Amino acid sequence: MSDIDDKRLAENLKAVKRRHVVAAAATGASVFALAGVPEPARAQRAQFRFRMQSFLGPGWAEWETLLPRYAQRINDMSGGRIQIQIFPPAALVPTFEMLDGVSRRVIDMAYGAQLYWRGRFPFTQWTWGIPFLFNKVEDYDYLWFEAGLNDLVTEAFATAGVQFLGPVYSDDWGSTISRRPIRRLEDFRGLKIRSGGIGGEIWKHFGASIVTLPGEELYTGLSTGVIDGANWGSPYGMVATKLHEVCKFYTGPSIIHADAEDMFMNKAAFDGMPKELQQAMLVATRVFALERYSYAVGASARAFKTMRDAGVELIVLPPEDVQKMRDLTKELVPRLAGDDAYTRRALQIINDTRALLDQWPKNFL
Repeated sequence: MSDIDDKRLAENLKAVKRRHVVAAAATGASVFALAGVPEPARAQRAQFRFRMQSFLGPGWAEWETLLPRYAQRINDMSGGRIQIQIFPPAALVPTFEMLDGVSRRVIDMAYGAQLYWRGRFPFTQWTWGIPFLFNKVEDYDYLWFEAGLNDLVTEAFATAGVQFLGPVYSDDWGSTISRRPIRRLEDFRGLKIRSGGIGGEIWKHFGASIVTLPGEELYTGLSTGVIDGANWGSPYGMVATKLHEVCKFYTGPSIIHADAEDMFMNKAAFDGMPKELQQAMLVATRVFALERYSYAVGASARAFKTMRDAGVELIVLPPEDVQKMRDLTKELVPRLAGDDAYTRRALQIINDTRALLDQWPKNFL
């Protein structure tokens, strides 16, 4: 592409609305068509080959369908110049070390979750999700791409030699699958729960011990009694990992509407591509974010029937317990926030977005 086309692409991509991105995903239209720029001629062989590791593996639609589609979309949008090879969890580096692995280019790309990087970047505990704060995917999309959260995370990850490609919207998080029934918050006392973030702090407040395990170890951990229960995303996530086979109690409600997974790659590798290919990576990731959320909504609905058929008891905490969790969240966020600059900026963006969205009159939408 010429320099003029490069500039035109960058300018026009700014005008691409989320509904157009969704339309592209549905119809197979390329980012170049959306931006009004002629597509580059297809290359015979890939110029850029990247190895990507996923934190979700066999059994998940992300592994079976959505990630291959993502890789193919990037290949198509790049005119065949980018080829991505996808590896399952822990195949090349341990799941919780993927950020470091990408930084050192042991792997080129990774699909993970913001919370996993809190050891390197404490603010990711909050960019991953705060209970009860937002309840629509549109809220999250505004938060990331209009309010400035995407720019902040991109800036921070760059200090580690990592290019942030964008958030990926999971569906709900915070329901607990367990070996023993949890009917009240007090029932968490004495249980070993695989959890994290502020959700884990809530269960800890009510007497649980919090255990850190990657997703690929949950089935064994629960079946052997190493842990008593787990937060592992939505009903879809529980069934995809077959946790309903070894746990017969599932307690809601979920407390985060769409926690933030993420896609990122080695910054030197990203910077080594021409601008139109960089834009292809960024826009394809935004499409993937919405596809992942949309798929999971339907998959979670189907998962409830799978759980019932497997003899899982579905439990909902009483309203007074939910209110306790809401109140406790408001206490925990400032107490746990810390004082690093990125955390202050992230929470400012998140709180300002919540205040802005609160200007909508109740029941108006």
